[in-house]
Amino acid sequence: MKKKQNPEVTGIIMPNNWDRKGKVIQVAVYTNKEEVYLLEHNLLEQELLNHINRRVEVRGKKRESLDGNRYITVQKYIVLEEIVDDENGRQSLNDSF
Repeated sequence: MKKKQNPEVTGIIMPNNWDRKGKVIQVAVYTNKEEVYLLEHNLLEQELLNHINRRVEVRGKKRESLDGNRYITVQKYIVLEEIVDDENGRQSLNDSF
């Protein structure tokens, strides 16, 4: 497996794997460069399950497997945009800065 130098990935947290009951058990970061980084299982990955469909910046150790899958072990993350409901009940994105 190859190790990557740049420890930062920015993108949208999306479900990547579900259990038999339909519960999300793994998420991935989908970047605007059409890259997908599967999140390695740890406590921060578990926290990111609560941020599905939000834009985040994830920092950590990256690696690429021989089959081409990209992985990142999350060491730190920042939620860049929050999903909020407007006065009509529609969802929109707002920066959290």
